[in-house]
Amino acid sequence: MMSSLRPRVVSAVTRGVVEPVLRAPYLSTARWLPEFFAWSEHERRAWQRDRLRAVFGHAQAEVPFYRDVLAGRSVDEVDLAELPVVDKAMMRQRMDDFLSTDWRGIPHIAKKTGGSTGEPFQYPLDKRAWTHIYAANLYFWEGTGYRYGDRLVLLGNPPSLQSESEGVKSRLRAHLEGRVVSATGWIIDRETSLERALTAGRARGALWYGYASTVAAMADAVLEAGVRVPPPMAIVTTAEPLFPTWRERIEQAFDAPLRDQYGCNDGGIMSQGCSHGRLHIAENVSIVEILDGAGRRCRPGEEGDVVVTNLHARTLPFLRYRVGDRAVLGAGTCPCGTGGTFLERVAGRQGDALHLPNGRRVSMLSLVRCFRDARHVRRYQFVQPEAGLVQVRLEVEPGFDADERSKLLGKVRRLVDGAVEVALMTDEPMERTRGGKHRVVVRTFDAA
Repeated sequence: MMSSLRPRVVSAVTRGVVEPVLRAPYLSTARWLPEFFAWSEHERRAWQRDRLRAVFGHAQAEVPFYRDVLAGRSVDEVDLAELPVVDKAMMRQRMDDFLSTDWRGIPHIAKKTGGSTGEPFQYPLDKRAWTHIYAANLYFWEGTGYRYGDRLVLLGNPPSLQSESEGVKSRLRAHLEGRVVSATGWIIDRETSLERALTAGRARGALWYGYASTVAAMADAVLEAGVRVPPPMAIVTTAEPLFPTWRERIEQAFDAPLRDQYGCNDGGIMSQGCSHGRLHIAENVSIVEILDGAGRRCRPGEEGDVVVTNLHARTLPFLRYRVGDRAVLGAGTCPCGTGGTFLERVAGRQGDALHLPNGRRVSMLSLVRCFRDARHVRRYQFVQPEAGLVQVRLEVEPGFDADERSKLLGKVRRLVDGAVEVALMTDEPMERTRGGKHRVVVRTFDAA
């Protein structure tokens, strides 16, 4: 009785008290999203066009950069593709030009990126934009059977739930939502990972949410220890690529449905994988384009840069913002039956590629394929200190032998066409970002 009553009570308190105090109707928006996603594509596109006109109008009136770009134009006549593509580096260099003149007067929260490619990017995100991102997050979570107010176990420090302006209100909301942290930080040695898994099991959370590498390390520790952990209703991984071998071990260890999530607050994108592995995009948050090297929109099935237009951000408008990831847009309707835009896959960061002496680039996706049948490799990393050398760092488990090593070495060598020296090593630690993310490719020289 108590477990079924708590979500109803928490929802009522949130909508009646928390949302007015925070000036952010995130749960009310989440409750509206089933209706929004049930609209026809024509209706959703019309809604997006209305939101685009609103953000264009605000940017033209209040943001110096777009005041110049849109000078003399009617926002009703501006096509999104006419706007220049911007990125993090450009915004950092000219922050005053991209901020609204009255940005401090717009309700906002302080956010920062995870620092996957260097120094974290700090920026203000207005609460309307945050409301739609978090609402989409809740909508996707509830698609797994979780109900808002059910106990939520955080595995490490998932970045999407962090704010630089954490205060009493945020802590009270986290308590109200039933969040349980199962060992903070990103250390994933065997002892820490096992304790993290046991703590998560004791918490009896309906949903586990954390870094893919963190959950994979928990699965490895549980399988090696031969213990059973009470499973959640579902597991959602985030922030890192979910490799097929990680998925297999997580499902084996915890016997719970697993969904992968891809998103970022800067720019504004939220998506979650379905049972077929496609990442369905929350179209209430943003418009997502996939662009080639010349800035043209890629056809479905072609890999390109992820460029996002936030439909709500005003403090710092993100219009055609290149987030730094590579992805492939899906074609037609997903086999799961869900309508709307979806990504076939995310191919990693723009820098996640080997740069060979002959000018060829080897993508992360191609590198990952080398390990498809590697049964005794827990995780791997490609470190390229110079154009002619690639070090493949492996974390292996008992059973990894000379034959498996030889096969992996052969696959990598064939992939680079003998253009570089390849060394496999099992005694070097994996490098991680400042935020604790696992990196597949670490290139330490300038390939320009």
